[in-house]
Amino acid sequence: MNRVLPLLIAIVALAALPASASNRSSSRAGARWLAAHVHAGGDGFAADTLVALRASASLSVAGARSRAAGLRRGARSYVSGAGQAAKVILALAAAGSGSARCAGAVDLRIAMGRDYTRGRYGRNAFDDALALLALRALRERVPTAAIGFLRAARGAGGWNVLLRRSGGPVDDVSSTAIAILALRAAGVSRRDRGLRAGLSWMARQRTRSGGFALGRRDRNEANSTALAIEAERAMGRIDRRAARVLRGLQRRDGAFQFTADDAGSRVIASTESVVALSGRIPPVARVHRHPSRCR
Repeated sequence: MNRVLPLLIAIVALAALPASASNRSSSRAGARWLAAHVHAGGDGFAADTLVALRASASLSVAGARSRAAGLRRGARSYVSGAGQAAKVILALAAAGSGSARCAGAVDLRIAMGRDYTRGRYGRNAFDDALALLALRALRERVPTAAIGFLRAARGAGGWNVLLRRSGGPVDDVSSTAIAILALRAAGVSRRDRGLRAGLSWMARQRTRSGGFALGRRDRNEANSTALAIEAERAMGRIDRRAARVLRGLQRRDGAFQFTADDAGSRVIASTESVVALSGRIPPVARVHRHPSRCR
């Protein structure tokens, strides 16, 4: 009996670990945590949460309406460039409640356009990629110059946050993943040589246990691992190792944390992880049509 009891305790403990859950149930548990901790509002956290709830099929009609209304109320103070405008568009498209282009009198499509120069939206890889994803959500054609710019911005292996081919920061997993997602959404083939090269470079950055991190390989980070899973899915690959690592960063309350030893922003870690484990690819929803202008 003395030998059996510790074994039973160990088996029960292992069965309770988040890593034993399926991707979908893990995604929904994360979505429940987000729904309880991130309320309707007008900032990026609220926008990302709405997208995550839609991706995991955890968004009620009433919840979608309330969260979309909060985003529209806060848009005037939140939207300062292409990245913020794109986030709100993606979230409103996910809500499916009213126009994804308009936040009251704020025309989010025009706000993105004001921050567009020579094929580039915003100031960094995430601004630019989110804008391309938002155009896809609006069912608009991505400008040829925008596709060309992002393709040409790939560095020696992947992409870096400032989209500089030389004289800038080193390439990183998160920027590479979001660039792949954006270019795939813009219609670039998964057989494209540049995308395949970027994906291969990203795969070589994997940690020993199968996850990913930003600029290092000695730990797993939820944010980079989740984005990598999404980018691989967009390229037709299923990464079960990375998904297992990501599930291992989920706590018993449903939230994901940045690393095993650092909670970081549990909201940021959870929003990206929920989408990654849901099986969806950004943008998680597209509009049927949108108005030509906002009143």
